[in-house]
Amino acid sequence: MLKDKDKRSSFNGILQGFEYYVVLLRFLLYLKIKTSEARSPAFYKGLIEKSEVDGVDFKNR
Repeated sequence: MLKDKDKRSSFNGILQGFEYYVVLLRFLLYLKIKTSEARSPAFYKGLIEKSEVDGVDFKNR
């Protein structure tokens, strides 16, 4: 019976480690989405201003 308990505890340890990485991955994806959302309006505004000055259309390039 002790061997079965050891097997279960090692499996639970692996499962908890896996859950940790899943949570970490979700958090990193959340941050990536939030930073890209925050950056995109300023980025596109800069492209529009540059295209007006240089006469180059970056959107259709």
